[in-house]
Amino acid sequence: MTHNLAQEAGGSLRVLHTEWSMGWGGQEIRIIAEMKAFRELGVPMEIACREGSRIGQEASKAGIGVHYLPFATRVDPVTILGLRRIVRNGGFSLIHTHSSIDSWCGGLTGRFFGIPVVRSRHLSSLVHPGFNARLVYDWLPDAVISSGRHIRDHLVEVCGCHGTKHFSIPAGADPQRFSPDADGMSVRNEFGLGDATVVGIVAVLRSWKGHRVLFEACARSLAAIPDLRLLVVGDGPLREHLPQWAAELGLAERVRFAGHREDIPNCMKAMDVCVLPSLKNEATSQVMPQAMLVGTPVVCSAAGGLTEVVQDGITGRVVPPGDVDALARALQDCFAKPEQTAEMARHAREYALAHLTFAQQIQKTLDVYRFVAAKRLS
Repeated sequence: MTHNLAQEAGGSLRVLHTEWSMGWGGQEIRIIAEMKAFRELGVPMEIACREGSRIGQEASKAGIGVHYLPFATRVDPVTILGLRRIVRNGGFSLIHTHSSIDSWCGGLTGRFFGIPVVRSRHLSSLVHPGFNARLVYDWLPDAVISSGRHIRDHLVEVCGCHGTKHFSIPAGADPQRFSPDADGMSVRNEFGLGDATVVGIVAVLRSWKGHRVLFEACARSLAAIPDLRLLVVGDGPLREHLPQWAAELGLAERVRFAGHREDIPNCMKAMDVCVLPSLKNEATSQVMPQAMLVGTPVVCSAAGGLTEVVQDGITGRVVPPGDVDALARALQDCFAKPEQTAEMARHAREYALAHLTFAQQIQKTLDVYRFVAAKRLS
């Protein structure tokens, strides 16, 4: 971040985020990261969420102001009046909403009491065109940030929302943290990986992230990659099922379950290839830009907006969602053609540096905040 950006970001801008989710994944991680970054620029950031939520806990740990509201329904008067009170008492200049229920409550608060609202759309699941889509993504918010161009274009071209208030801001990564200098050997040593060929995945353990597909593809690749090991980084609802899947597929001795980790760059550096085989719902992903900046070759599915980040045969390999055979071939191809794989990894890092950095993400978000402020003043 530059000093000029910090100066531009200051002044009267003060943002209250809202999040209904109780869980912890890419969406919640992105929200906290953005709040920390803006706070470093001198922009006050606080969050309204449900009591007991993980994002509330993480915000509190980071020294971010947290307000607990019920978010009981889409039209919850207690929450709507609570948001109004928080905005007035805290002098917030806008509300930034993120999930369905809090976006309804936040959007209605904005409309009832004249408060600017920015809505983020993090998932790529399709929004059905009609009155509800126009209400949620056109009338309630002053601007909508989609985590990928395909999400933004669907809302505008299919759902008929006004294009002037819709923006695509893919997730970015910090090239200082996600660097080729990351210490991959520390992770290899910790999990006894030695010089093995390591296929890795960094993702919340949810069904649609495609862990089962990756396990099956690895099982089918053992003849071609006899020293294959699988490093699974992340935690979530499927954590009890994955060891059973590994045993069923003959991978029990080959899989290392790392759980939740803070040293993600080191984990990615320990991998010979980082895979994201999502089946659906994926936006543009934070994981792929991170791995690309570390310099680790990437393979992903074509789910959601992943093809906006990884170009097949140029910056990585892309396969159809859920296609075990295609993923197995892509993995085998990575190691059968090492020079081509290394060249794609170089191109991927260059592309990520040019288009997918966290600083660019923050600058584009700041531009949306400015747009909303100017729109309200005009």
